[in-house]
Amino acid sequence: MSIFIKICGVTNLKDAKASLRKGSDAIGFIQSKKSERFVTLETLKDIKNGIGINFLTIPVFVNPSTEEVVNFLNIFPNSILQFHGDEEEKFCKSFNTRYIKAINVSNQEDLMNDINTYKDSYAYLLDSGDSQNRGGTGETFDWKLIPKLLSNKIIVAGGLDLNNINLLLDTIIPFGVDVSSGVESKKGVKDHSKIDKFIKLVKKYE
Repeated sequence: MSIFIKICGVTNLKDAKASLRKGSDAIGFIQSKKSERFVTLETLKDIKNGIGINFLTIPVFVNPSTEEVVNFLNIFPNSILQFHGDEEEKFCKSFNTRYIKAINVSNQEDLMNDINTYKDSYAYLLDSGDSQNRGGTGETFDWKLIPKLLSNKIIVAGGLDLNNINLLLDTIIPFGVDVSSGVESKKGVKDHSKIDKFIKLVKKYE
């Protein structure tokens, strides 16, 4: 079974190209203006001109307007939407494209309630964080809380890096993994050597 690999928090064309060249299945673009990794529509257009639209892109939204989502899809139509806020399921489904619901993991009961609320989600991205800090914390959560029966729909995020990806995959093989700060040289700038090493480590488990 192949493990879906997403390099998230991509902010420029050079890092987008490197992520795809090294073998990532998708690249993620932060669309929350509160994030230091936020990417403007103008930069997205520049990246599209450099990589085209055949690769899978994942915009990361936190309580966006319909217009914000549509504007992204107009640039990168081959996308899976990722919602990291309090969006209702009806809103997530309204764009007639696949979506991922991100869930900040605190305990098993709340996790399962959130999963059951978004039954049509393509996958569930489990992350560290809370209602104030929606992810990108660079910290892991308790992997024991991952529901093993749903592992084929779970993408694990939150603090993954070269030092702990083996620990995760020795514990559980999820549908996918999501890495951002763990493959950076500084915030918002990817280290291409780390991307290469991270992807090679994941592929050893396939």
